[in-house]
Parts: sequence; C-alpha cells; structure tokens
Amino acid sequence: MKFTFFALFGLAVCHAVSIQSQARGPIIWQEEFDTLDYSRWKHLITAWRGGNNEFQYYDNLPENSYVRDGILYIKPTLTADRFGEDFLYNGVLDLNQEGCNVDIDGGCYVVAGNEIINPAQSARMVTSDSFSFTYGTIEVRAKMPKGDWLWPAIWMLPTDNVYGGWPRSGEIDIVETRGNADFSCNGYPIGRQLAGSTLHWGPDPSQNRFELTHWEKIIQDPDFATDFHTFRVEWLPNGFQFYIDNQMIGEMYPPAGGFWELGGFNGQNLWSSGTVMAPFDQRVLRYKKSA
Repeated sequence: MKFTFFALFGLAVCHAVSIQSQARGPIIWQEEFDTLDYSRWKHLITAWRGGNNEFQYYDNLPENSYVRDGILYIKPTLTADRFGEDFLYNGVLDLNQEGCNVDIDGGCYVVAGNEIINPAQSARMVTSDSFSFTYGTIEVRAKMPKGDWLWPAIWMLPTDNVYGGWPRSGEIDIVETRGNADFSCNGYPIGRQLAGSTLHWGPDPSQNRFELTHWEKIIQDPDFATDFHTFRVEWLPNGFQFYIDNQMIGEMYPPAGGFWELGGFNGQNLWSSGTVMAPFDQRVLRYKKSA
C-alpha cells in the first residue's frame, strides 16, 4: 500500500477537468511503508463503536497492524482468541492500561452486560500528529480485505471542526468497500465487487446529504480484494474529482451558494464564513481503518 500527496499547482486553472486533474505540484508527503513509522502514524485505541455500532475495538497490537515487504497490513482478529469466549459475556475490557486515546461513550472501559464486549479487534491509524493539508491530490494504492462483514475505509477528516461536529465540518471518503463475497441489495452487488467514494456534509447527522455526493464502481472479476487498485481524489479549490484506476467515477463542483444551496437546507447557512467549498475548505488529516 502506498500513500502519495501532491501539492496543488496552478490554482487559477479551475474549469477544464483535464487540466485540473493533471495540475499537480511537487510531492509533499509520501509513504512507502518500508517500516511502520510511528512518528507519522498514530494508532487510535478505543472500544467506541462509532456512529455505526461497529463490532470491533481498536488497539495497537502487532497481529492487527504490521508492515511486510513494503506493504501495510491491517488485519482484524477475534477478541475471543486473545481473552477467551467467556470474556465476551462476563469480562471487562480496560483499554486505559493500553493507552486509550478516544474516550467517547465509555470507549476506554467496557463491561459486558446488555451488550457483549466488542467481539473483534482491529487497527485504526491516523496522521493527526504528523501531517495535514488543504487542497491537492491524494493517491492510495490498496488491496481490500476478504471476509464477511468487513468494512474497510480510507478517509480524510478535518483537523479542527471549524464548523462544528460531524457532519458539519465534512468528511472525505477516499474509498470504502465491503469484504463479503456474495452480498447484494435488490440484485445490485454491494460486496467486494463494489468500491465507493463519498463526501459527508450537513447541519446534523439526520440531514447528512452524502447521497448527493456518492459515487461507485463495480468490477466483477477480479474484485477489489483480489488485487491492488489505485484510488485518487483531486481536491480542488472549486470542486472534487474521484478516480479508481485512473477512471473518473465522479466529480462535483458546488453552485454559487455552496454546499448549503446544494443540500437545500433551511435557516442560517452554517458555512457562510467559508468559501464556496465550505465545509471542505479546511485542513484535513488521514484515517485508515479495517473493520
């Protein structure tokens, strides 16, 4: 897996799509994963289940994240393999002893009760202490995991929630897939044959207008877990372009009234102090997770 960031060059050229997608400046950050550099990557340690009631907790364990032959592996394992099956129903998961750094909804200390202890463990890595940027190109080469109910994701989130909590300050999903081999909805494949890119934005979670800024690509054989693929985002001062293997899967340029107009929201524009790209006009950092 390889991460490459480019500074954006030629900001005035913002209408011709071919020029925008090629308007790259020098590389400002690159990761080849020759080693797992802890000065660049920080592990989140928490049992917080997030907004999707996730099954896993995150830790910094060698079986869940490691580097080999220039590839970063993020591998989920079963909690019972570490603590035993009874632990899920009667145990106490105290992540304070392991350096818990996200204490949301009791994420540092979990007691089995109405819900079992998170039955899986995995890794979630961020660049929050080492790197962030505004506008440019990010390119990731990755092979997605196989396995039912796995939900790997590579995101960018704001370093500071200038416009408020999620999704007011936005979220850029470079790629998300599922690990299921045979999974469909109304005959439409949504397993590991499908990869998607998404922008999340809105005044509150119930008004997240991600469906207006979501794009997908389907490949049947091989799927996204069979080989490496390249995922790219062109984040411009006036819009976005999303690519998989150099094929554009989606683009968007907000109207004069910005994302507030695009979303058709009522009331005071929460992003009126920003540019037409608000909330996507602030510095972001990198997130990589496997679930």
